Order: sequence, then C-alpha cells, then structure tokens
Amino acid sequence: MALEPETNKPARRFRYSDESAVTPVVATAAATATATAPAPALATSAPDEYWRWVWIALVGVGAAMAYFYSTTLEQLTSRWMSDAGWSHGFVVPLISLYFIRNRWDILERLEPKGSLLGAVVLGIGVCGQVLFRATGLEHMSLLSMPLILFGVVLFIFGWEYLKVLWLPIGFLIFALPPPQTLYVKLTMPMQEIAAELGVQLLPLFGADAVRHGTIIDLTFGHEVKQLNVEQACSGMRLLVAFFALAVALGYSTNRPMWQKVTLAVCALPIAILCNGLRVTGTGVLVGRVGEQWGQGDAHGFFGLTMLIPAMLLQLLVAWILDRIFVETPEKKAEGSAA
Repeated sequence: MALEPETNKPARRFRYSDESAVTPVVATAAATATATAPAPALATSAPDEYWRWVWIALVGVGAAMAYFYSTTLEQLTSRWMSDAGWSHGFVVPLISLYFIRNRWDILERLEPKGSLLGAVVLGIGVCGQVLFRATGLEHMSLLSMPLILFGVVLFIFGWEYLKVLWLPIGFLIFALPPPQTLYVKLTMPMQEIAAELGVQLLPLFGADAVRHGTIIDLTFGHEVKQLNVEQACSGMRLLVAFFALAVALGYSTNRPMWQKVTLAVCALPIAILCNGLRVTGTGVLVGRVGEQWGQGDAHGFFGLTMLIPAMLLQLLVAWILDRIFVETPEKKAEGSAA
C-alpha cells in the first residue's frame, strides 16, 4: 500500500491557551520578530548628560542676567512697590509660571534641538542691553529682557519648545512699564477720550460739564468745580492690567484661537469704557461729596474698583461667544462601499 505524500495531509491548527504553551521554536521566532520590529514613533528623551549641560547653561544665563540687569531689576521692583498702577507686576511672572505648568506634560514629551538662530537673537538682546547702559538709556533696557529669554529658549531647546513657551515669555511684557516718552504719547489721546466720555455721561447725574482739553468744568447747582483728567487718569494702567487678565482668561480656557483673540481685542474698548465710568464717578463724588475724592488714596481705590465691572463685561463677552457660536462635531468620513 503506497504512502500518500506528506503534502496531501490536512494542515493542523493549534490553539494555545497561554504563552507558556508555545513551543521553543515558535517562542524564539516571536522573540526575534519583536526584537526586529520597528519601535513606535514616540519622542525619545534626551540623555542625562545632555540635560546636565542644559541646566549648567541655564544657571549660567540666569547668573549673567542677574548681573547685567541688577540695576534694572531693582528699579523695576521699586516701581512695582511704589506705583499702584504697576503693582500687578508682582503677579504677572506667577501667571507666566502657571501657563508653563499647564503645558508641562507637552514639554516633557519634547526633545531639545537647539537652533543657532537663537544665538543670533540672544546676541541682539545682549548688544541692546550693553548699548542702552552705555548711552544712559537704562529705562529702555527692559525691552531687551523678553528678547534675551526668547533667544535662550530657541538656542538651548529649539523651535518646538518655543512654540509652547512664546506666550508665557511674551506675557511678561505686561509687567514692564514702557519708556516715559512712549508712555506720554500713548496716554495723551486716552486722557482726551476719558474726559469726553465723562462730559457725555455726567449730565445723567444732574451735572453740567464742559471740557477744555483734559479739564472738565463741573456745575452742580450753583457751584462750579474743576476736574483735571491727569495722566494717571488716562486709563493706560487699567488697560494694561485688564488686557493681561483678558489674555490669561483666553489662554486658560478651551476655546478656538479666534475666540481667544476676540476676548483679547475686546479688552481695549471695555477698558476705555470703564475708565470713562471712572471719570464720571469721580466727577459725581467731587461735586456731591467733596474734592478729596479726586485725589489721594480714595481716588486710587476708586480706580481699582473699575476692574470689577471690566471683568464682568469681559465674562459677558465670553458668555455671548459661547451662546452664539456653538461648535458642531466634524462629520465622520463615510466608509468605503462593501
């Protein structure tokens, strides 16, 4: 009786209950396949030696900035402590750190790839600081601080890190008072706008108001008083502080980019309106209560209270955006025909 060829036998199928039942040959093949299979496309962490040099570089840069900016930082801190309009400067760096903390999980997955362009940006910032100090324009050296920070991040960590850290670094600008010449040019038109808004709103409270530049003549009954809308009443400090809050609000919420930009842009008209309300309220208090409400700590405290209606109006804008523009999920692509 002839034997049938081995190839004509039906193929046997095996089903293993666990991995321990796999024969040594199959186990060896599986191990070989696993070893030779390509690894998933995940970001690899930089070696410890690289991070050691990164931290050394950061410490060196920090020490250099503390030396070159010692006078500037001392003057800046003194301005924050003495000027109530810039007292928010102590909070701005903390908000920047909060932004970084929110994106820390993203930063941990990135691989540092420094760019030589960062050295160019860093060099421009250092040269600017040296030039400002040599020419006696130390009040301008504040402008070079964010530029140096941008250069450090780009040179040591690279573009991917800068895409995450650009806003926390740029947010520090809200803590830096502008040069006095630029500040005066910006505040003059805002003083006139605030005075004009006060003139238009004061008649609602029973006062006759006439504007002469930035001076308002108030008439309550038969008594005439003057209200001078000075540089401190221009609303520039309120605008800076409130714009910083608007950016923080937009950044910390899960919104489309265009809505975040809208919230930031709306900070300008809201701040101007609230400053007009401040001038109006000050005029009413000066005319009805006394002139002490137009100067000193009482006047400054009344100005700070304007942040409350400004924030409420900003939240109203956010509420309107949530109610009018509702995002719909994207339509899923139709599957291929069977």
